[in-house]
Amino acid sequence: MTKPLPSRITGFVYGVAALFLAAVLAIAGLMAWQMHQKEIADSEAQAVRFIGTSEAALNRSLLGANTLLAGLGQFLRGSSKSSIAGDIAQAETVRLIETSVRQSLLARYVAFLTPEGQVIGSSDRRGAKLAVQLPDGFLQEVLGRPGSVMSISAPSVSPVTSQQVLYLAHVLTLADGSKLVAVAEVQVSMLTTILAQGANIRGLEVTLEREGGLLLASMPPRDDLAGRTISPALTDQADGRPRHMHSRLSGAAAIVVVRPTLHRSLLIVASIPLESALADWRRDRNVIAAAALAFTLMILAVTYFALAQLRRQWRARAELLRSKATLDQALESMVDGFVLLDPNDRVVTWNRRFVDFFPWAGPLLAPLVPFQQIVEQNARHLLTQNEQELTLLNGQVIVAVNSPTPDGGLVCVYRDVTEKKRHVADILEGKAQLQATLDALPDVLMDAGIDGRCYSFHSPRRPRPAFKVREPVGKLMSDLLPANAAAEVMVALRDAFETGFSTGRQFEIRTARGVTWFEISVSRKVIGEGAAARFIVILRDITESKLAAREIEHLAFYDILTGLPNRRLLLHRLQATIDSNVRRSRHGALLFLDLDAFKTLNDALGNATGDELLKQVALRLQDNLKEGGTVARLGGDEFVVLLDNLSDDAGVAAMQANAAGEAILAALNGSFQLADHEYHSTGSIGAVVFSATQQSLEDLLKQADIAMYYAKSAGGNALRFFEASMQTAITARATLESELHAALAGGQFVLHYQSQVASNGHVVGAEVLIRWQHPVRGLVQPGGFIELAEETGLIVPIGMWVLETACIQLERWSHDPKRRHLRLAVNVSARQFRTDDFVDRVRDVLQRTGADPTRLELELTESLLQDKVSETICKMQSLATLGVRFSMDDFGTGFSSLSYMTQLPLNQIKVDKFFVQSIGIDPKVELIIQAIIGMARNLDLEIVAEGVETQQQFEFLQAHGAMLCQGYLFSKPAPLDQFDAQLDVEMAN
Repeated sequence: MTKPLPSRITGFVYGVAALFLAAVLAIAGLMAWQMHQKEIADSEAQAVRFIGTSEAALNRSLLGANTLLAGLGQFLRGSSKSSIAGDIAQAETVRLIETSVRQSLLARYVAFLTPEGQVIGSSDRRGAKLAVQLPDGFLQEVLGRPGSVMSISAPSVSPVTSQQVLYLAHVLTLADGSKLVAVAEVQVSMLTTILAQGANIRGLEVTLEREGGLLLASMPPRDDLAGRTISPALTDQADGRPRHMHSRLSGAAAIVVVRPTLHRSLLIVASIPLESALADWRRDRNVIAAAALAFTLMILAVTYFALAQLRRQWRARAELLRSKATLDQALESMVDGFVLLDPNDRVVTWNRRFVDFFPWAGPLLAPLVPFQQIVEQNARHLLTQNEQELTLLNGQVIVAVNSPTPDGGLVCVYRDVTEKKRHVADILEGKAQLQATLDALPDVLMDAGIDGRCYSFHSPRRPRPAFKVREPVGKLMSDLLPANAAAEVMVALRDAFETGFSTGRQFEIRTARGVTWFEISVSRKVIGEGAAARFIVILRDITESKLAAREIEHLAFYDILTGLPNRRLLLHRLQATIDSNVRRSRHGALLFLDLDAFKTLNDALGNATGDELLKQVALRLQDNLKEGGTVARLGGDEFVVLLDNLSDDAGVAAMQANAAGEAILAALNGSFQLADHEYHSTGSIGAVVFSATQQSLEDLLKQADIAMYYAKSAGGNALRFFEASMQTAITARATLESELHAALAGGQFVLHYQSQVASNGHVVGAEVLIRWQHPVRGLVQPGGFIELAEETGLIVPIGMWVLETACIQLERWSHDPKRRHLRLAVNVSARQFRTDDFVDRVRDVLQRTGADPTRLELELTESLLQDKVSETICKMQSLATLGVRFSMDDFGTGFSSLSYMTQLPLNQIKVDKFFVQSIGIDPKVELIIQAIIGMARNLDLEIVAEGVETQQQFEFLQAHGAMLCQGYLFSKPAPLDQFDAQLDVEMAN
């Protein structure tokens, strides 16, 4: 970057220019000021001269008018008040008056008025009939003046001419001493003409005013100001000297001169606005300003060009210095050593790199030192002929190149080529490594042209059969590859020619050994402009990845076990069937199949046997399927059969689907040979017929699944078609399940207590019964949700909540002496009891709540004895060791064997209300009740009869030894607060 011109030089040039500019501006300002003062003085002189001339003209006119009015009195000096009217009317008098008026320049007519204002004669042809309208108060003003002085009225409008006029009045004294007023009407325009005669001053304003500023006449005329007072009054300035103030008419700044007339009450005012007075000065000022501007621009231009010239000179000098510095820097930055010798072989210049190569020569180097002295010290090889490679002691390899200069000198350059030699060695090694890498690659590489001709070729050591010839170089692709493969390569070449590269194209070659797949990758080579396009073509063997992709695709869309389409492929084909139905107006059907009792088979014979059954079922389904349908396995023992191209009539299509389903059921009813076992299987099928449905694919599957659920609920080995009511029921079931989850999380369950009464009528405990306080439906009985809770597994957390709540209540009663003896019976479902950690969870609840285990009674049903009896007994014994009591609920209604009764750690059995409510009705049932009570006594078990609703039932049970009773006869299930109230009443009695 060039260093700018020094500020001292720039400042000096600007200073000289500023002095010249200041001189030009000072001279121009002085000339303008002097011319301004001269224009003001000339205008003041003009105003003074004008006011003098105007005053003289007006005084002559007023004097003539005064003489006229006073002279008329001479004609009437002998008249009296009584004869004056007749005297004026005489022809001779009239003629004299008219002659006098015509000689006057101002007066248009003269009229004679009595002090009362009556016209008694005039110079006008109308005589005494002339209408004269004097300004208000003017006549009284005239009569009130002392002496014989002419008065001048304020401007007014003449009733005759409708022009602005003034009235000049003079009081005449008659022979009898009475007064007569002579009035002359003067047009204001006439006064204006007299005032401005001979005036040729630009912008001149002339006014005739009274002492108080009342405007009588003006030039130019201002009718809007006539008769109005102009402020300020100029009486004190009426000395004829020019003053600078506002003009009287326009109000602008002006030169104003005021002179009184012979009538001292009248003032003549001349105003020359400064705007007009200085008009010529402004023109001259502009000329001066233009000249000053021209001189200023000239000075600035000279300054600019002077600075430009100085900067050019400075840049040239700086460029010269920079060039020298650049040369020196270039020499110092050279990676090569450099020495310049003059024609006498003396050193002219050298660089630092030369000293780095030959450090011993540093102390010897100096300008004009003979280079031979340095050479003789220890480096005779420094001065070589043309080019020579030198190897220094430190291993560096230097190439010395000497070139003559035009003046006979010599340029010696010493280049370090150590790294270059190393790089060459690395390149050779890299080339060998690249060749080894290419030999290791499994790909075929070619250098080809746009016409498909091969220019070079590299083949892997174990090539696949890709080419038809052994030497591809010089051959076209059509000569090297089969037609389809050559065509794909040529398309890839054209793509690479347009875009620079091409990837993804594939071709296959079929041989006796099988099919080989290749992927084509083409990249355009960067070559010189104008040369023919060349490309690198890579043919990669992708046979193994192709096979792997096909295997992956099969795994993604087919079931591994059966080889049937899986859910993803089924949905794809279902969508295709729906689309086909739209085009062809046909129907389709889904058959959702679930094997009956498959879990039992798995549990009994193992998963391997179950898998074998699934495979055979898949084969039978495929054998029963007509052409065009699909059999898919969704998972587990669930299969789906897709039927397409059914009738366009919905009823017929349903019959076709039913026939297919019945055929499948019949096929499944045949025996299956599973290893050494012969197995008979059945299935449940749900069917749904569809056409161009607006439902989602998942909804169709869901509907078929729902129909299958109903078929299985009907006992299995059946087919059911989907109906809307099924969806409603399932939706209601799902809603109820969701609400149960919310009820469990939101604490919507409550416990009701139903007392258990001894034979003497005392309450010894209660059974806790769960209720659901639904936010919308109110209090829901267990029958409305317990079955679903059992099926969904929610019965486990619900049961644990009931158990924990009951234990908390037992712990609270333990602190009340009147209630600590009470026991609580809690129902435990079979599903809850069979959980692996049931014993641990009961133990944890007892520990956390602090409840007495001996006051807790768990009611079990006989369904627990249907299977896993030993596990059930083990769990009951573990809890019994803690003190927990057990009761067999609904005894006599289940299917358990009485042989287990002696093995179970039972404390109590409950006679089902079915038996109790038959007392007094069915004698056989009464005998069964007696047998149960007798058996319980012999086994040392308590008897609880539930569902006691009448006194007759209670007395029968008392008579035959029932220990405890429970039912509506004693109390209905009630919330805790009501139950506590019942206890209080019972204990008080």
